[in-house]
Amino acid sequence: MIIRPFRRLILYWFLLSGASLAQSFLFVSPNTRDHLSDEDAAGSLNSFEQSNFLAVAKYLGKKVCGAPHIFSAEGIYDGAAENSSLLTGCKNSQAQYLGALLGRYAHQKQILVFDPSPLPESKERLLMVEFTTDHPADTVKHLRQYPISGATVLFQGQVIQVYIWAVDHAEDAAVHRLADAEHATLREIPGKGTMIGDELSRVVAQHAFDQRIAAYERAHHRSLSRLLGSKQLHDMLDQPASEVPR
Repeated sequence: MIIRPFRRLILYWFLLSGASLAQSFLFVSPNTRDHLSDEDAAGSLNSFEQSNFLAVAKYLGKKVCGAPHIFSAEGIYDGAAENSSLLTGCKNSQAQYLGALLGRYAHQKQILVFDPSPLPESKERLLMVEFTTDHPADTVKHLRQYPISGATVLFQGQVIQVYIWAVDHAEDAAVHRLADAEHATLREIPGKGTMIGDELSRVVAQHAFDQRIAAYERAHHRSLSRLLGSKQLHDMLDQPASEVPR
């Protein structure tokens, strides 16, 4: 398993202006099991499935975006959880292509691409709550105390980052209570989220991924989709990060 150092991600937030606003947030999970417990999802962060997926995401991401940043994460929603990931550093069209590739590779139903936008009329936001805790293993249990329908949680030692896609203001009060309780930093990024795939059917989702992949590859003369079933990708394992970049 690899968890990228947070200094790079925190710097990314300060760079979210001008040209950097063109870079998207891509949320993809390799998990296909239903109704995982929080404990099972946390254990899956150390699995071959997670390590292979992060390695494949890094490999494909470099070919699509050049130098994406890839973070291991835990997704929580509606009483269930799963091992997941967050990728940053790709422009929106690249992120949608990469997301479709990874969704297809991991047999997902849906992936989410959030595209930051400076436009004030944007109703959607990506919320990020960052705090430190002496008990990171209890983070998800604590988050369950708040009526938040879904979140992606990144861990780096005692530093926690919680990402929430807000399509309206229905959960604002709960997010603010969480931030106040944890003495956290709360950041809001306006933009637009795009779910790619199908909420109910993996078969329909795979078709949706295939359509997006084919359209992008025709337009950009790429052919990374031919690698998706290869032994090269299925044998990949991620390597732990060495040191925090200075």
